Amino acid sequence: MKLGWSSRSAALKGCAAAAVLTVAAACATSPSGGSPPADGSPAALVNSSECAANKAAGTITYVSPFGFDASAGIIDVFAAQKLGYFKDLCLDVNFVTNSQDATALVSAGRAQVTNVGSAADYLSAVGSGSNIRAVATYGDTSDYCVITRKTITSLPQLAGKTLGYHFVKPAPVLAMLAAAGVDLSKVHFVNTTNYDPNQVVQGKIDGVTCYQSNEPLTLRAEHAQFNEFTPAQFHVTGTFNVQFFNKTFLAAHYAAAKDWMRADLHAFYYCATHQAACVNIEGDYARQAGSDFVTSHERQVWALESALALHHTLPGAGVGVQSAAEFQPEARELARTGLMKSLPSLASAMDTTMVASLYHGKTLVWP
Repeated sequence: MKLGWSSRSAALKGCAAAAVLTVAAACATSPSGGSPPADGSPAALVNSSECAANKAAGTITYVSPFGFDASAGIIDVFAAQKLGYFKDLCLDVNFVTNSQDATALVSAGRAQVTNVGSAADYLSAVGSGSNIRAVATYGDTSDYCVITRKTITSLPQLAGKTLGYHFVKPAPVLAMLAAAGVDLSKVHFVNTTNYDPNQVVQGKIDGVTCYQSNEPLTLRAEHAQFNEFTPAQFHVTGTFNVQFFNKTFLAAHYAAAKDWMRADLHAFYYCATHQAACVNIEGDYARQAGSDFVTSHERQVWALESALALHHTLPGAGVGVQSAAEFQPEARELARTGLMKSLPSLASAMDTTMVASLYHGKTLVWP
């Protein structure tokens, strides 16, 4: 397993049985400034009725889709727990960190919340019948990429060559290839279960789909020779990190889910400013679980992904605010390429008001 890839592939190559990792809040005193009452329990930042309603939601289990990866939508959840933000809002949160299929767990109601890499990934899950609803999208740009051997200097040169992908061809990548003028019928697509990006450098395949915040970082750290192509280079729009809840849970405990997102986004902004501290927080959890965690790599992951989210919000909106319009390009690409025969209703598949209501302009409202 190459540097930095173990955590990213954990969701696909981990144990079949999902284990729940329970982690306690870091301090008796809230980092937001609240003082603990005489009995030593932390003071809530919401009123008694809101606190009771959040407690009534029971344990909210978050499933990390990529183990202990310092990715947006993952690192902030661990930080929100450690910093006491969930407890500030009377929320009891647990984690699953080694599931093979985070979406399936949430859809089945065995967990309540998780995330996927893009709107296309999310819509594919909904189209397959998953009982889920999206509440937040962290950026209106794509984190996908294609890396190729150094000798391939333009995407049309992939004609007659092998391009690897993992399980499903990413819609933003197909849109990028089309925008670059690639004749897809001449590309030899290979479904590869090998997550080592060095398979490209070593010439085993000519290129592979990837995440900008993972494989290229690994190869650069190794001083490997390769080329990277991103959708944004070809003016292809996309989305980045879609957070979603079990649809039944969301309907029954909407206020608790909303406060969960408030705490999560509060942690996101904290971590965007205190990057090393939050990477160390997640690293501590990883080590407690006996998982590999390469701090130097994860710092690069978080630096890139936090910048993607901060610099690619909807106009005038904060991180996480989403719209049906930003899902449309990937939805059209799913239909154009035949990756989906029929598209789900976006109105049913996503909530565009929850996270927007957490902000005053671009400022997150924290109790």
